[in-house]
Amino acid sequence: MPCRVSLLNTSSKIIAGLLLALLLPCFALAEALPQPVEQELGGLLTLSQKRGAAINPQEYDALLSYVMQAKGDGRDLVPARRLEANGTVLRVSMKTGLARLMRYCYNPAIPNYLLFPSVLRLSGWYQGSDILTKDTKPWTHLGKLDKPEALWGQEYEVNAPDSFGGGYYRYDLHRLLILTKYNGKNVLISVSKQKDKSTVGKKAVILDEGDWSYFYSGINGLNKGLIGWADTYLYDSASVQVFVEENAHQTTFMLFKWLRAGWAGMNMVQKVHINDGATRYANAFKKIVESDRLPDPDELAQRVHELASMSEADLDRKINAYAIAIENIAKTSPAMNKSEFKKVVENGKYASIMNREERVGAILVEYLKSRLGKRPLVDFPAPPAATTARHKAS
Repeated sequence: MPCRVSLLNTSSKIIAGLLLALLLPCFALAEALPQPVEQELGGLLTLSQKRGAAINPQEYDALLSYVMQAKGDGRDLVPARRLEANGTVLRVSMKTGLARLMRYCYNPAIPNYLLFPSVLRLSGWYQGSDILTKDTKPWTHLGKLDKPEALWGQEYEVNAPDSFGGGYYRYDLHRLLILTKYNGKNVLISVSKQKDKSTVGKKAVILDEGDWSYFYSGINGLNKGLIGWADTYLYDSASVQVFVEENAHQTTFMLFKWLRAGWAGMNMVQKVHINDGATRYANAFKKIVESDRLPDPDELAQRVHELASMSEADLDRKINAYAIAIENIAKTSPAMNKSEFKKVVENGKYASIMNREERVGAILVEYLKSRLGKRPLVDFPAPPAATTARHKAS
């Protein structure tokens, strides 16, 4: 018996040693952020909740210096835990100027989810936000930034289902936008901090990630095996996004993000899950803003207005066609092979569980797909022949 114990102990040590040897390269690759950068990230998150506070460029100097010197995609970086949450970093380069990018992403006439359909179902600004009352075209400050320009506001978002739990939530965010210059380059800093915990999670299914087709059940819980019954929440989240205009046709984007979600107060989100969401977000965003097919911002804003103002009869016709298309896709999706989901989509019933905002959101995404060369689930008239590639200009 003693020999057996000794052998087991020896085997355990060998296995532990092998595991450590395998893990050490991962630990070696992981890199913490410099402390001054960590401090400034925390300061910006606090500032996002202090509307009208003074903006001191020295309070983000180390962050911008770090971002401008960064290389690679940032996935090897590990930010410090915040909000009792894990975090991640992602760096992407996009072939567009900052002014053009802002005319799409920070334009109150264009809903944000239209630029981020892989991670957002719905989004919007609350009344009283600076971007609605003070400055509806913040990109006009670029090129004349003698001092930082700042806008505060509050938004709401409903996320698209993630690949881990298949849940969707509605939550509110504090938002701070800072336009500034650094080393002669135009810079946008966009900061978000979740206001309260989200609504309870509801079950959703990714039907076709490449075509941004998702099913939203309206049923509480997670679409994940043994924990499908759980009442889950997004307890807290935060992000700092830094956009640096390298030249008139290229912008570098660096994201720092933290997320805490789960049930019964427990956080189930790991860095790998945040990485996955950030990658989906960045990949779709990059493809959209770099597409030659993307309508000019003014044209897109006009079409958004027209489609959002449709009569109930016209919207019903489009959403009924959309519901039938979702039902047909569901027939070939293993994840939809559940009685609770079948009851929602059978005979076009899916249309009946959506409110007007959800209906309009679905139709707008299908319209965007029609313009980008994807296969939409709803038919749209061909765009005017006069439409050109004006949007290429920054």
